[in-house]
Amino acid sequence: MTVTFRASTPGDLEALLAFRTPDPVSWIGPDRYRQESVTRNYRREWSFLAERDGRPIGRALWWGGSDAAKPSTLDDLIVDVSDDDERAAVAAGMIRAGAEAFGTLPEWVVDVAVDWHDDPRAVAAVAWREQAARTAGLGRTTERVSVAWEPGTGLPAARTDGDLTFRTGDDAEFLDLFARVTVGSLDAHTRATVAELGAHGTAADDLEFYLTLPGRRQDWLVAEDADGLVVGFVLATRTAYDAAISYIAVLPQHRGRGVVDALLAEALRVHGAAGEPRVVGTTDSENVPMRRAFERAGFTVTKRRIVFEA
Repeated sequence: MTVTFRASTPGDLEALLAFRTPDPVSWIGPDRYRQESVTRNYRREWSFLAERDGRPIGRALWWGGSDAAKPSTLDDLIVDVSDDDERAAVAAGMIRAGAEAFGTLPEWVVDVAVDWHDDPRAVAAVAWREQAARTAGLGRTTERVSVAWEPGTGLPAARTDGDLTFRTGDDAEFLDLFARVTVGSLDAHTRATVAELGAHGTAADDLEFYLTLPGRRQDWLVAEDADGLVVGFVLATRTAYDAAISYIAVLPQHRGRGVVDALLAEALRVHGAAGEPRVVGTTDSENVPMRRAFERAGFTVTKRRIVFEA
């Protein structure tokens, strides 16, 4: 039988919420879907069904900002068939149908356990999803590490060659800084975007994105050393759910002297002063220096995130 793909209608809510998955990956439960439908983070027109002979066999839930015109991520994709190749084909069809409807191909985010590499079921679950992603045009796969810090951990000590001072900066300065820190970056997304758009195109893309995040613009902080030289910056803002280290970077010529520790400490001080109960961050699993900096600051690894991107 032919499989068809379509956006959901008001009468499909029960069918959408009936899906479950035994795979050891994250998925969206009914309560969260209902709650975030009220805030328009999930929407009927962003929630797709795959059907065979009139029976739903798959769903895909895209997420976006409350006032966004298009979704930014694919958060949940479940296919209720037994064969992995068929799962991948149905999943790819839903992703393509969504991309055609939205006029864009959002990244697909799959959260897995910290030790997922040691779980054959998790490895298999990621494998068919990666097959689907590549078929649908999401050809780049990046594994990221999610970390979290709580106030009881205490503020880390900054380990720099000298004292730093922090100040705010305007958009023009941050545009320049976003471009400068692309040099030698270990972040896979940054390297790929630079290859496509160049350093200044990447900077413009970064500035546009981070300006859309919740949180206070005055918590974008520029660090200067004792000579008044800019050495790095950190965005102590938010995700949709938590206080966050949204972006942290050290200028190439100042790397390796502990500046990142001072940036993390200042961002945590800002969030701590605001009474935030939890601060989160992410970094590529291959970015060992950043992972170690988070560890020194008292962050613990909470999960791993597989990101499929165009």
